[in-house]
Parts: sequence; C-alpha cells; structure tokens
Amino acid sequence: MNMKSFRIFSFLMLAIMLMMAIVQPAFASNAGYRNTQAQAPMSPSGPADPAEFEAFLDAYLAEQTQTHHIPGVVFTMVKDGEVFFSKGYGYADLEKQTPFDPEQTVLITASLAKAFAAVGVLQLNERGQIDMHEDVRPYFKDFPLKTNFDEPLTFANLLTHTDGFEARMIGIAALNEDDLLPLGDLLETYAPTQIYPPGQYMTYGDYAANLGGYLTQEISGMPFEQYMAENIFVPLGMTSSSFVQPPSEELFSRQAVGYEYQNEHQEPVLNFYPRYAPSGGLRTTAADMNRFMLALLNGGEYAGAQILNESTVEMMFTQQFAPHPKTSGISYGLFEHLENGQQLFLRDGDGVGTRSRMVLFPEQDLGFFISYNSGDSNLRLDIVSAFLDHYYPEAGSNVPVPLTGYQDRAPQFAGTYRPLQADATTFGKSMYFFSQLVEVTTTKEGYLSITTAGMGGDQSSAMGGFEGTSLWVEVEPLYFERVDGKGQLAFVEDESGKIIQMISGQGYHSTFAKLPWYEAQSFQMVLIELVAVLLISMLVSTCIAWPLSALIRKLRKQPNQKVSWGAVVARLWITLVGSMLVLFLLRAVGVLYAIGSIGGMPNFVWGINNDIIESLDSLTLPVMLALALPVFTVLAWVKGWWKISTRVHYTLVALAVFAGIWWAHYWNLLGFRT
Repeated sequence: MNMKSFRIFSFLMLAIMLMMAIVQPAFASNAGYRNTQAQAPMSPSGPADPAEFEAFLDAYLAEQTQTHHIPGVVFTMVKDGEVFFSKGYGYADLEKQTPFDPEQTVLITASLAKAFAAVGVLQLNERGQIDMHEDVRPYFKDFPLKTNFDEPLTFANLLTHTDGFEARMIGIAALNEDDLLPLGDLLETYAPTQIYPPGQYMTYGDYAANLGGYLTQEISGMPFEQYMAENIFVPLGMTSSSFVQPPSEELFSRQAVGYEYQNEHQEPVLNFYPRYAPSGGLRTTAADMNRFMLALLNGGEYAGAQILNESTVEMMFTQQFAPHPKTSGISYGLFEHLENGQQLFLRDGDGVGTRSRMVLFPEQDLGFFISYNSGDSNLRLDIVSAFLDHYYPEAGSNVPVPLTGYQDRAPQFAGTYRPLQADATTFGKSMYFFSQLVEVTTTKEGYLSITTAGMGGDQSSAMGGFEGTSLWVEVEPLYFERVDGKGQLAFVEDESGKIIQMISGQGYHSTFAKLPWYEAQSFQMVLIELVAVLLISMLVSTCIAWPLSALIRKLRKQPNQKVSWGAVVARLWITLVGSMLVLFLLRAVGVLYAIGSIGGMPNFVWGINNDIIESLDSLTLPVMLALALPVFTVLAWVKGWWKISTRVHYTLVALAVFAGIWWAHYWNLLGFRT
C-alpha cells in the first residue's frame, strides 16, 4: 500500500506507520466505473469491423498501459457466435521478454473463478440433484455449517452473495504445497461468522463461493477440481484451464508474471497458491475464456457441447437480487451493470499483480475479456465506459436532474461508511483501519463527493465500485446518480430519519453502514496518536526527566525532595503499564502486517501461527495491571503527590492507557479471537 503524508506525533506512531506502510489488501475483487472517452469517432451500432476495433483498442491501450505502468495485456472479444478479436500487448514476462499471447499465456484470474463455481452449482440444479431455494445445511455431513439465524441458507444465497457471512482474509493463501489443505478442512478451520440473516444483504466475500464449490464436490462425488474439468473445461475444449493447486509444470511454465510498479521499477510479485479453488484458484488463457463466453452467450452450448440449458443461462442473465429497487443487482454468479442504456453482466478478478474482467452483453450477443499483469485497477475499471462511450453512446443527455432542495439535504449523508461484510469478530477487523472505508463529504454545489478512506487514500480499493473520487447528486429522495450518469447510489434512514446505510449500485454492489463519529478513521487515528504521545511522555518523564532532575539536584548539592513510596510505586506502575502497551502495539502491528511480511500481504493470509496468538494475548497482563491505575490516580489527588501539573499529567496518561486498551478492543486486538 502506498501511504500518503499524514501527521506523526511521536516515535511510536512513526514506527507503527512505517510497519503499516507495507500493508496491501490482497485478493480483493472490487469494481468501479469511470467515464473515459475514446479518441475516435463514435460507432453507435457496436463494433462491426475488427480492423476498426483494433485501431480503437490499440490507441486506448497505448495510453492506458503507459499511464498506469502495465507490462502486458491480453484482450479478446466474441460476437455473434464467433471470436471477433483476440490480441496480446506487451510482455507476460519482462525478464524473458515473453509476449502476451491469447492462446499460450496462462492467467491467474482470482475471483473470476466464482463464475465457474456458480456454473457447477447450476448444473446440479439442472440435474435435479439440488433445488436452488432449499437449505444447504443438511448437505454438510463431515462438519456442521455454523449459522446464527433460523432462516434457511440456500444455494441461491450462495450464488448471489446474500449468505450473511463476514468477509475474512485469514488463511486464504499458501506459500508451499504442504499448506494446501482439503477444501472441507479449510472451510471448517477458517469458518467466518454469519452476522446477518441470509437474503437480507449482499455480503460479498469468498466463503459463499467456497461453500458452493464444496457442495458441488460432495453432491457430485468427485473433487471440485475434477468436476470443473470434466463438466466445463473438457466439453468446451478449454485445454489450458485448471483449478488444480499446485498447477502442472506445463501450465506454470506459461503463466504470466505479476508485477507491482514501485520506485519507477517493475517488481515481480511473489508466487503463491490460492488455498480456496472455487473462489480464486482458476488458471486459464484468453482463448479458453472465449470458449466460456461463447457458451454462455449461446444458451450454454459451444461446438456441440452443452454445459447449461438455455433456461439456466437465462437465470445468469437475470437479476436475482438487488440491494435496492433502483440499483443494479446480481444474477447467479455475475454482477449486473447498467450504463448508457445497456445491461451487461460482469465478473472481476483481482489478485496480487494481476487484474481480470469478463464482460457479457447478452442482448448484443457480445462479450469481452481483459487481463493484465499489474496490480493497478484503473484499466480494468475504465475499459467498460470507454467501450460503451465509443460503441454504445448514451442516447440524449445522461446528466442527472437534481432533486429540488438537494443542496440543503446533502449534509445529512456526509460521514464515514464501512461495508457490512467487514470482518467483525477477529483481528482481521484491523484491516479496515487501513482500507475499504468510504468517506462521503459535500461540495459547495451540494454534490456528494465520495472517496475511499484509509491509509491508502484514493489508491485504496473498496466494495461497491468506489475507487478514486466521484461526485453524486440526489435525483429522488435518498437516491443519487453519479454526475456523469454512470452509477446509482441509495441511502437508508431509520425511523427517526437518521441516515444509517449507503447502498452501492455499481461494482460489487454492497451495503455500507454509516459509522458513528468514534468509529470513523479520522477519530481512530487521532485517538491512537494522542495515546502514543501521552504514553511516551510518561516514559520520557520517568526514565529520563525524573532521574536527570535528581542528578542535577545532587550536583548542585540541593536537598532531595521528599516523595512517598506510594508516589514512587504509582509512577513506576503507570510507566510499566504504558511501556507494555506501547510494546504490544508495536508487536501486534508488526506480527500481523509487517515483520516477515511476504509479497506485501498481511501475515495472517497464510494462516494463524503462534506469533500471532502470542502477540495478541500479550495485552492480557497490562490490562490487569491497568486496573490499579484509577486507585493510584485518586490517591495522587487525595494525598497531594507531586505538583498539580504532574498530577494532571498522570491523570491524562492513565486515561490514555484505558483509551489505548479500548482502541485495541475495538479492533479485536485484545486477546486472540477467531
């Protein structure tokens, strides 16, 4: 994560921030949409001439790859039942100078794998082995699926991300083959908590897709990887596609190298294994993706092979759930997007040093796939709008008409928002101190200005399609459109009229909770900075100023001040507790995010180790010792220990200790929790 300038009030916070600087949220698949106008004449009827399209794409990608430092790109398009365009740009491996090749370059597609996992579940439904609206819990024989609500958790919930589980990153990746565990063991060991009733909200995460993949293998009687091969890849002739971890040597030898642009240099990213195949373990090529897109656009059939019935494919191109009546929603396995009067369905895949997107226009019998070996999301986000504006421009003006009095209403929506699916029960919640927050402010014109908050500023990604900064205007009560007409946003108020939620209608359509002031990142940052300053001030006062003052008096042959043993113990006690709290913060942040971090990812993505457990449990002793501080503080004032300014300082430091403990508790760092 690239950190922007922010205030540093103490040596402690400097140390913490330096360690936080390498935190890079990984594996997140987030979509956003920006209005990028192509520099060529518009073609309102869609692409018709491959040569014309190539000229358009060449110019567009030349600008985008240079601006965003992207080593290589592959782009393919299918239209009217055949491959319309397929081309590689740049290099899949800079060191070897291997060009991107649609047929040969193997791609890590991250969350795009979820679309394939959804097809597997839908095939079971076609065969009558399941019903999309039946409860999945009875199918779990080897381990119980832990849910917290009486409402049934259905297959439909799994395919629409309305399962209600929090999103976790703990244990999602492996560095070596020995750490690749069976899917069922992973689901049981790292099971997240269900925090909402099924069907109430979209809570995007990996767990739903992984549950669907597990049920596919349990019901079909074959491993998930084998099922995908026999029921999708082989019938469609996708000979370079696989969910197997680790991949075969042949596939790995053709795999594109991922890169992150750092210090004006392309750095290859770490090679690792996604532990959960259904949610992020697909390797494929652009040519194979053509076959998959052609099958979906042709009622489930390609080259004589039928992987889905036409009626089932129609369910994938029909909105199955929407977080709000006026926003776009989700089908089975695909996200709906509405722009320029077009309905399209897409799936994204964001991995470390790689970005992918599949976009399907069922009404136009057209689809395209783009993938590139960079961690910069801008190209993936921009290309849909660039394509639509060039080939399917909006008929008439798409500028929203504001609601009367919108300027006066705007301030009530301002605040910090966090995705409902945020990890709420484990130390993984601390990720949301860095990213995935959305900050809503107002402009002088009465628009809402929305940007991602956190340490990464507008370079952080978030659920709901928010990346960078965008402007929104209210067009109906509680309903907003982006000022360029390319997005929808809604808000929810409680019975008293207070805004409590924000609903995104683009990207990974998410519902966000409006945070109270004390949960906002700005307050949390200032709080921990003040805590650090006060704790360090007591450490300096006790360990440096206090003995130095005594030494000066001795050198000047001045009489020593009479101080009671109680005052001495009180001062040493608070210094000890404060020092332990400082060390805890340094150790916890270091162990979770910095010390030994590989590939710029939080250490807990590899699983839970003893260092993590011990670091979080190390706060237990200072918490117990802190219980004596109120007593010492009262005695200091009653007995008149020290001068008034010293007593005030002591009181403030005692308050800082408890504020620091509360801060650790809020971020689930007070003791190991899983």
